Amino acid sequence: MPLQDLVTAEKPIPLFVEKCVEFIEDTGLCTEGLYRVSGNKTDQDNIQKQFDQDHNINLVSMEVTVNAVAGALKAFFADLPEPLIPYSLHPQLLEAAKTPDKTEHLHALKEIVKKFHPVNYDAFSYVTTHLNRVSQQTKTSLMTADNLSICFWPTLMRPDFENHEFLSTTKIHQSVVETFIQQYQFFFYNGEIVETVNTVAPPPPSNPGHLVEPMVLLQLPPPLQPQLIQPQLQTDPLGII
Repeated sequence: MPLQDLVTAEKPIPLFVEKCVEFIEDTGLCTEGLYRVSGNKTDQDNIQKQFDQDHNINLVSMEVTVNAVAGALKAFFADLPEPLIPYSLHPQLLEAAKTPDKTEHLHALKEIVKKFHPVNYDAFSYVTTHLNRVSQQTKTSLMTADNLSICFWPTLMRPDFENHEFLSTTKIHQSVVETFIQQYQFFFYNGEIVETVNTVAPPPPSNPGHLVEPMVLLQLPPPLQPQLIQPQLQTDPLGII
């Protein structure tokens, strides 16, 4: 069913999306591997099925795991007739992502996201705001904005994976979604651009001198010294040596 048929002017976010997000944020925002670890597929499918039968269903009463609800949320966006990020805007997003200047890059993306259909814009704003909240719990969830974008960009953009030309731009697709997660305040709430923190472990130092000092501290047992043996050889009673 098209996204437009699932919302109203009074309720711009699909009720199913709201229920899933509220359940996740109330019960499992700090869950390790949230959105990366798969939930029970049967439970995941049953969540959507039960909701279709009764929109007032309480997910807590279903006694399902947070990973099953997270999977159901991703499946909701994957099953939409068109991706949440419109195909028509993919080329513009990818081109803007290549802009080397960070400020220009972000302003270019902001202008493009304004071209979203209002229904897509509201839902995209809602889900990226939620994903940012997840990323704020990275110490326990281990899900940074980078990790979340890896899990979500194929669902939100739905590219043609059979197109070999597309394979060269997968990292750019991911970086677009990561940027929206990190800078959601700037894109959707007129906030300031935030300085992002690199959560990846830094590479080893390139200067070999930094590696020598700790090695010097590893003292091996001294080798057998020839001067300690020599006196014994000189006193050989047989005079062979």
